[in-house]
Amino acid sequence: MEETFNKARELGELMLKSPLSVRLEAARNAFDNDMEARETLFDYNRKTRRVEELMEKNGSAEEFRQANEELHEALEKLQADKVIEELVTCESRFNNYVNQILNIVKATVLGDESCSGNCSGCSGCH
Repeated sequence: MEETFNKARELGELMLKSPLSVRLEAARNAFDNDMEARETLFDYNRKTRRVEELMEKNGSAEEFRQANEELHEALEKLQADKVIEELVTCESRFNNYVNQILNIVKATVLGDESCSGNCSGCSGCH
Protein backbone atom coordinates (compact mmCIF):
# COMPACT_ATOMS: atom_id res chain seq x y z
CA MET A 1 0.00 0.00 0.00
CA GLU A 2 2.87 2.34 0.66
CA GLU A 3 3.80 2.26 -3.02
CA THR A 4 0.23 3.24 -3.93
CA PHE A 5 0.32 6.19 -1.54
CA ASN A 6 3.69 7.27 -2.92
CA LYS A 7 2.32 7.13 -6.46
CA ALA A 8 -0.69 9.19 -5.38
CA ARG A 9 1.65 11.82 -3.92
CA GLU A 10 3.72 11.74 -7.11
CA LEU A 11 0.55 12.28 -9.17
CA GLY A 12 -0.42 15.18 -6.91
CA GLU A 13 3.00 16.76 -7.35
CA LEU A 14 2.74 16.38 -11.14
CA MET A 15 -0.67 18.04 -11.04
CA LEU A 16 0.76 20.96 -9.05
CA LYS A 17 3.38 21.45 -11.78
CA SER A 18 0.75 21.61 -14.52
CA PRO A 19 0.24 24.89 -16.38
CA LEU A 20 -3.29 25.05 -14.95
CA SER A 21 -1.99 24.85 -11.41
CA VAL A 22 0.74 27.41 -12.07
CA ARG A 23 -1.80 29.81 -13.57
CA LEU A 24 -4.18 29.24 -10.64
CA GLU A 25 -1.42 30.01 -8.15
CA ALA A 26 -0.62 33.23 -10.02
CA ALA A 27 -4.30 34.19 -10.00
CA ARG A 28 -4.53 33.51 -6.26
CA ASN A 29 -1.45 35.63 -5.62
CA ALA A 30 -2.83 38.45 -7.76
CA PHE A 31 -6.10 38.34 -5.82
CA ASP A 32 -4.33 38.21 -2.46
CA ASN A 33 -2.30 41.29 -3.41
CA ASP A 34 -5.21 43.30 -4.85
CA MET A 35 -7.00 45.01 -1.96
CA GLU A 36 -9.71 46.36 -4.28
CA ALA A 37 -10.56 42.91 -5.62
CA ARG A 38 -10.59 41.47 -2.12
CA GLU A 39 -12.85 44.23 -0.85
CA THR A 40 -15.16 43.73 -3.84
CA LEU A 41 -15.55 40.05 -2.96
CA PHE A 42 -15.96 40.74 0.76
CA ASP A 43 -18.57 43.41 0.02
CA TYR A 44 -20.51 41.01 -2.20
CA ASN A 45 -20.41 38.34 0.54
CA ARG A 46 -21.61 40.84 3.17
CA LYS A 47 -24.51 41.90 0.98
CA THR A 48 -25.42 38.30 0.25
CA ARG A 49 -25.53 37.57 3.98
CA ARG A 50 -27.70 40.68 4.50
CA VAL A 51 -30.28 39.44 1.98
CA GLU A 52 -30.24 35.98 3.59
CA GLU A 53 -30.77 37.52 7.03
CA LEU A 54 -33.72 39.54 5.78
CA MET A 55 -35.27 36.43 4.26
CA GLU A 56 -34.83 34.51 7.53
CA LYS A 57 -36.35 37.19 9.71
CA ASN A 58 -39.01 38.20 7.19
CA GLY A 59 -37.72 41.74 6.76
CA SER A 60 -39.93 44.39 5.27
CA ALA A 61 -40.44 44.57 1.54
CA GLU A 62 -38.56 47.88 1.45
CA GLU A 63 -35.59 46.47 3.38
CA PHE A 64 -35.48 43.47 1.10
CA ARG A 65 -35.77 45.61 -2.06
CA GLN A 66 -32.93 47.87 -0.91
CA ALA A 67 -30.70 44.98 0.13
CA ASN A 68 -31.40 43.15 -3.13
CA GLU A 69 -30.55 46.26 -5.14
CA GLU A 70 -27.28 46.65 -3.26
CA LEU A 71 -26.51 42.98 -3.84
CA HIS A 72 -27.15 43.37 -7.56
CA GLU A 73 -24.78 46.34 -7.71
CA ALA A 74 -22.13 44.39 -5.80
CA LEU A 75 -22.54 41.45 -8.20
CA GLU A 76 -22.03 43.72 -11.20
CA LYS A 77 -18.86 45.11 -9.65
CA LEU A 78 -17.68 41.58 -8.84
CA GLN A 79 -18.27 40.41 -12.41
CA ALA A 80 -16.41 43.42 -13.82
CA ASP A 81 -13.27 42.83 -11.75
CA LYS A 82 -10.62 41.25 -13.98
CA VAL A 83 -8.57 39.84 -11.09
CA ILE A 84 -11.61 38.01 -9.72
CA GLU A 85 -12.62 36.88 -13.21
CA GLU A 86 -9.17 35.35 -13.74
CA LEU A 87 -9.29 33.63 -10.35
CA VAL A 88 -12.73 32.13 -10.99
CA THR A 89 -11.71 30.98 -14.48
CA CYS A 90 -8.51 29.38 -13.21
CA GLU A 91 -10.27 27.66 -10.31
CA SER A 92 -12.89 26.26 -12.65
CA ARG A 93 -10.34 24.96 -15.15
CA PHE A 94 -8.17 23.41 -12.44
CA ASN A 95 -11.19 21.75 -10.80
CA ASN A 96 -12.20 20.27 -14.17
CA TYR A 97 -8.65 18.99 -14.61
CA VAL A 98 -8.67 17.34 -11.17
CA ASN A 99 -12.09 15.80 -11.86
CA GLN A 100 -10.89 14.38 -15.17
CA ILE A 101 -7.94 12.74 -13.43
CA LEU A 102 -10.17 11.35 -10.70
CA ASN A 103 -12.52 9.98 -13.38
CA ILE A 104 -9.61 8.20 -15.05
CA VAL A 105 -8.50 6.68 -11.74
CA LYS A 106 -12.05 5.63 -10.91
CA ALA A 107 -12.61 4.13 -14.35
CA THR A 108 -9.31 2.27 -14.14
CA VAL A 109 -10.10 0.85 -10.72
CA LEU A 110 -13.58 -0.19 -11.89
CA GLY A 111 -12.23 -1.70 -15.10
CA ASP A 112 -13.76 0.75 -17.60
CA GLU A 113 -10.96 0.96 -20.13
CA SER A 114 -12.97 3.22 -22.44
CA CYS A 115 -12.73 6.22 -20.11
CA SER A 116 -10.20 8.78 -21.23
CA GLY A 117 -11.03 11.23 -18.47
CA ASN A 118 -12.40 13.74 -20.95
CA CYS A 119 -15.99 14.07 -19.82
CA SER A 120 -17.25 16.10 -22.78
CA GLY A 121 -19.74 13.94 -24.61
CA CYS A 122 -19.75 11.33 -21.86
CA SER A 123 -23.05 10.01 -20.61
CA GLY A 124 -21.65 9.67 -17.10
CA CYS A 125 -19.50 7.35 -15.05
CA HIS A 126 -20.79 3.91 -14.26
